[in-house]
Amino acid sequence: MTRFLTATALVLILTAVAGAQSADPDDNARLVDMLEGYQGLISIELDEDVPDIPGGNWSIAGQAIAAGYLRFTVDPVTDSLQRGARFHAVPGEDVTHIIVTTNLLNAWEKSPSTAYAILTRAVNEAAVFFRDPQAWGRARGDVMARLGIRSDNYGAEALFIRDRLLPAGFLLTNYETYVLDSFEQDGLVSVVLFLERFSLPVARALSEARQSFEDSNDAAGLRNAVLDLGEALLDARSDVSDDAEDREVYPLAVAVHSWLELTPDIIARIHNRDRESDPLPFDRILELERDYAALRQRLETSRIADMPMMNYVHSRTVAGFEGF
Repeated sequence: MTRFLTATALVLILTAVAGAQSADPDDNARLVDMLEGYQGLISIELDEDVPDIPGGNWSIAGQAIAAGYLRFTVDPVTDSLQRGARFHAVPGEDVTHIIVTTNLLNAWEKSPSTAYAILTRAVNEAAVFFRDPQAWGRARGDVMARLGIRSDNYGAEALFIRDRLLPAGFLLTNYETYVLDSFEQDGLVSVVLFLERFSLPVARALSEARQSFEDSNDAAGLRNAVLDLGEALLDARSDVSDDAEDREVYPLAVAVHSWLELTPDIIARIHNRDRESDPLPFDRILELERDYAALRQRLETSRIADMPMMNYVHSRTVAGFEGF
């Protein structure tokens, strides 16, 4: 199946769903135009030694569209531009959607590069789903796996910016430049830090500890790795002076937040790995893991104090990309 869709196919794919949601016909037409423009960029042939992840994702999406499993729809509710295109699937339903907001369509008319870049993230996640729906579904309940998908989405977006938008002569906005610079200079650490409020270094350290446990079944080793990391993160945050600037505190606060969000699933594996049914609830695990529970309480106190600052920095960062 070719990765390319005819204009007629795009219209039929769109109106069957968008019409049911009472989208503005003008928005439907704008979405078709945007998708045609996106497809035009995807059609650009890359050098053989350049990995074409966005092109492969669009090919998978095209196959799903042809089979009736993927549809586009317009969401008339104005949302953050960062959520201007998102993949949506519901367990038990055969049809999935890439939802595009009117906010993104408005952005496309002013800055198509931004709209195409954000759309690439949604297409990447759709491709992740259609490659392995069960794994995608399991990731909904696994914070680490969800973060991995989001990071991969940004990676596909950066490749699209580098290999499609730049060669086609698009003038990049601050947003696309930021994503591409982060991809090339720090492996998306800064993008995930400021746009997703997660620390990739913390996630990677915990992922390595989890994988080591899966390979060795060394519960003590996993427990010690989690606790040692938590203590180190809390020490680093506590060592910062009270009058330090937000840009200095924010990464340390996000690291603490990341530990708190990512470790419950990891610690739970110690007790639930061999329990295929009736897994222990987290409150029971906390009773069994007293050292972890005590450290978690200390880190939570730190996070609560830092949350207003984290919310402020995150919202300011996102808002800074809204006006191009």
